[in-house]
Amino acid sequence: MKGKTLFICLVLVSALIIGITVAVISEDLFKKEANTKEKEQETNVSWVIANEDPLLGKYEKSDRAFKKSVSNRTITYVHERKIDGVEVTEDRIAYVFDKNTKKLIRKYVKWRDDLPEHLPPVPLISKEEAESIAKSEAKGKIMNTSLAHTRLCYISSNDSWYPLEPPPKNPCWIVYFADDEGYNTDVIIIDAVEGKILGHGVPFP
Repeated sequence: MKGKTLFICLVLVSALIIGITVAVISEDLFKKEANTKEKEQETNVSWVIANEDPLLGKYEKSDRAFKKSVSNRTITYVHERKIDGVEVTEDRIAYVFDKNTKKLIRKYVKWRDDLPEHLPPVPLISKEEAESIAKSEAKGKIMNTSLAHTRLCYISSNDSWYPLEPPPKNPCWIVYFADDEGYNTDVIIIDAVEGKILGHGVPFP
């Protein structure tokens, strides 16, 4: 009787071990399958030169660098404009193709035609100088004059964040101020060549 009971216990324990093993293997296979599907849905990103890429080169003959993004349905090329490394806000060229047919779905171009190929030959005012000028302008006008961020850029035409018309031809320092909770309280735009305050931008949340 004891031998029979022991045998039954061994069978039950073996069944339990097999069940746990099967469950672990099934869970592992499920995770691998999920990860595979997730990777398949991820966008493949690379950088290409326009006239060297077989697809983009049919439409773009320049030697500009484009960010190429391949998703399940589309192939997208985007060039964000910069002048000697300085961004031109919102200026870009973009192409969207159907991944399967390679047909051009959409082309977008926003490009200021009055900017030079290179930065001005004269020295730009420093970031520290720009921040000092901005602090003097902001003092007494806003509750908090804590610097949040400062960037150098060219301002594109019809830029909703920096509404200056006509847009300045010189690069500009954009100085952001924030309150204690991190919300923008003011944005001051300064000509990076002349050191003049050109106006205020739109604070973002």
